[in-house]
Amino acid sequence: MPEPKKWMILDANVLIDYLVDISVIKIACRHLGEIGVPSTILAEVEGLDELDCKRIGLHVIEPELSQLRESINKRGKLSAKDHLCLILCREKEAICVTNDKPLRKACQQDGIKVLWGLEIMKELVAQKKLALNDAISIAENIHQKNPFHIPLKLVQRFEQTVRGQGNIKIKKKK
Repeated sequence: MPEPKKWMILDANVLIDYLVDISVIKIACRHLGEIGVPSTILAEVEGLDELDCKRIGLHVIEPELSQLRESINKRGKLSAKDHLCLILCREKEAICVTNDKPLRKACQQDGIKVLWGLEIMKELVAQKKLALNDAISIAENIHQKNPFHIPLKLVQRFEQTVRGQGNIKIKKKK
């Protein structure tokens, strides 16, 4: 029996970054497993709707009432939408793909695996589903669109990583 595909759930910040080249998400949906986005989080992403998601293979997840109720309970620095993302990842045993540090920390505390947004491309390059130079170019475009959250140093570390020189690490600000 084939192994079931793993699930990944994307946070809004990752989807917004990949609007520079949504084909990355389309390729990831074909090769990395089942990838979803909660409908409440999709609503935050201008330029992407449910029909677009269907075209690229991205599942729109409709939260259940019990999940929505649980998500409004305050948990640390998490917004209700981030808390919902954590809840869905926990219940689906999914990987949370986010660049949001409080969400990452809460997921790690709950034993939920997390990935940075650029790690999607890292995996696609490793599987030879995305060309190295395309991944670097897309990372640079994400930086141009979002320089505060995806600084040039991060793009440079990403380039070193996909060229086989290490792991993507975000250095904490002092």
